[in-house]
Amino acid sequence: MALPILHLAAAVLFCYSIWYDQNYVKLVVVKNLDGYPCNNRVLFLTIWCLVIQTVYFIVACINDIFGTNERTPLKPPTIRKIKDALFSLAFPLAIYVTVAFWSIYLWDKELIFPEHVRKAFPVWLNHAMHTMVSVFMIVEMLTSYKTYPSRLLGYTLMSCVVLPYIALLFILYGQTGLWVYPVFAYMNWAGRIVFMGSSVCLAYGLYFASEKINNILHPTRMEYQNGNTNSLLHSGMCQ
Repeated sequence: MALPILHLAAAVLFCYSIWYDQNYVKLVVVKNLDGYPCNNRVLFLTIWCLVIQTVYFIVACINDIFGTNERTPLKPPTIRKIKDALFSLAFPLAIYVTVAFWSIYLWDKELIFPEHVRKAFPVWLNHAMHTMVSVFMIVEMLTSYKTYPSRLLGYTLMSCVVLPYIALLFILYGQTGLWVYPVFAYMNWAGRIVFMGSSVCLAYGLYFASEKINNILHPTRMEYQNGNTNSLLHSGMCQ
């Protein structure tokens, strides 16, 4: 019962956060720029992450009702497969957003969250977007086993978020000569390339690490099946 409550709480919080941001947060991302989705918020990786977390927990709620939370179901329903695949993307992305945001914030908040942005965002919304995404994902990791997709599919899902977002940053720079994150304005091109390259490596590294952590925290499907097979063989031999 605790797991469905967790999923519902996260889904409600993130849905409300998106609704509040779109209706009450008045923020000029870049002057004289308009036409991008979500009141130009699509220019921030944070909103990409928040939408993915929201979709994940909504799917998790659907799985709670129509699917299964069994550790390793022999025939997992489609909704469970979708849920587990989404988790493989949502977890590393949430951890990356939290680590990147708060690391730069502690170094110099003006580089990532300048004063005019801080004034526009309520404290609770800032934490919902940059802190709670990781808190819910970590609790989710600790409380249930996920069957990760193949590495090819997992890295493809990650690439479908990371690479288009980087392209969007360059498109914005080409249009305006400005960077949505002030930190890039203080770097030369070598620094920007190194930063972005390191960020991509970190994102993929977090995916790999999350898969390993998942298998350490919970017995893997293969171990479970091997255990059942050995038990059946032993039982048959005893007969």
